[in-house]
Amino acid sequence: MITNSSINPIEDIRKALERGAEIILVKVDAKNYVKVSLEIIKYFTSIAEGIYVTLNKPYFSLKKMFLKEEININRLIFIDCLTRQLGGQEVDTDRCIYLNSPDPIQLQVAIERAMDLITADNRFIYIDSLSTLALYKSFETLIKFLRHIIGKIRLRGFIGTIFTLEREMDESYYSQISLLCDEIIEA
Repeated sequence: MITNSSINPIEDIRKALERGAEIILVKVDAKNYVKVSLEIIKYFTSIAEGIYVTLNKPYFSLKKMFLKEEININRLIFIDCLTRQLGGQEVDTDRCIYLNSPDPIQLQVAIERAMDLITADNRFIYIDSLSTLALYKSFETLIKFLRHIIGKIRLRGFIGTIFTLEREMDESYYSQISLLCDEIIEA
């Protein structure tokens, strides 16, 4: 596993992919969170089709933001863990799978369903964010979920990018999670 600290996370991701990385953990500080996240999604949608798992923002808000940033949302299937929880309106149901909560079982089923919808040769899954998921479940449950999802990502030929905020979880958690990843990028 390789760890990179960088001011250019896209270049680090590009190099990681060239080295054969399949699972990349991106740790970012809060002030760069939105900027780095948008850069990564813009990069991935320029080279692949993918799945965006959102635990922080409802699909409607992401769609607006992505369109403003000229991110091709037609190359994405969204999994929204927030809209139903907040009683929001479900739109674009052909493009977005809405869940009642970020329950790991529901999330696993939704991710596998979304994987079946991605037919491109180059494909990715982007999980935003691990630190939010950690708020809902115990660390043991989180690790079991990650082991299962990462195994599916590898077996199905996807590139996995797991986004998380620095210092949002105990450092020992990051140590365990890093064992599941091929590369860690700190932005």
